Amino acid sequence: MNRETQKIPLFPLSTVLFPGGTIPLQIFEDRYHSMIQDCLESNSKFGVVLIKEGKEVGGAAVPHRVGTLAKITKMREISQDRLYLTAVGETRFTILELIEEKAYLEALVETHRVDGSEEITEKFKQDAQKAATRHLKSIVNLNGGWVRDAETPIPNEPEKLSFFLGQLLQGSNKIRQEILEESSAAKRIELCLILLKREARSLTSTLNMDLLFKFSRN
Repeated sequence: MNRETQKIPLFPLSTVLFPGGTIPLQIFEDRYHSMIQDCLESNSKFGVVLIKEGKEVGGAAVPHRVGTLAKITKMREISQDRLYLTAVGETRFTILELIEEKAYLEALVETHRVDGSEEITEKFKQDAQKAATRHLKSIVNLNGGWVRDAETPIPNEPEKLSFFLGQLLQGSNKIRQEILEESSAAKRIELCLILLKREARSLTSTLNMDLLFKFSRN
C-alpha cells in the first residue's frame, strides 16, 4: 500500500465517513466557514474524523487517528451564515500530528493509497455482493420503497466493496470506526458480513412485525 504525507484541515464529526461514501454537512460555525473557504480557494480537500472526545459544536474535539479524506461536490448558501454542502469520501488517512495554528484544526496525515495487490476469491466476493443486495432490499422494504430502488451497482473491487458493505451497516460508530481502521480489505469484508447477518435478522424481525401490524388492523 502506497502512502503519502500532507497537511489537511480536519472536520471532527459524530459520524464515520467511508471512502466512496457521501456525507451532507451544514456549516454555520465561523471556523468551518473559514475552513471551507480555504478549501475552495486552494481546490483542496478536508479530513472527516470521528470524535473521540468532545463535541461537534463549540470547543475543541479530540479525533480518532484514522479518518477519510473528503472532496466537496456540491454547495449552496442557505442563509448569510449557513452553508449546505455535500462531500464524497476518497481515501483513508492516519493522523501523524495535530496542528492548532488556525481557527480550525489541521493535521499532518499519511494517506493510504491502495495498490490493488490484495485479492479475494471469486466466491467470497460474490457472497459479499449477494449479502449487500439482500441488505439493501431489506432496508428499502422496511422504509416502504420498491425493491427495484435497491438495485444499486455493487462494487467489484475488494477495497471498494469492503467500504460499500461498511456503509450499509446501521451499527454504532465504534464498530464503523473499527472497520475503517482495518488495513485489510478481506478482513473488512469478513467483519462486515458477520455484522450484516446480525442486522439482517433484526431487520427481518422488524419487517415481519410491521407487516403483522399493518394487516391486523381492523
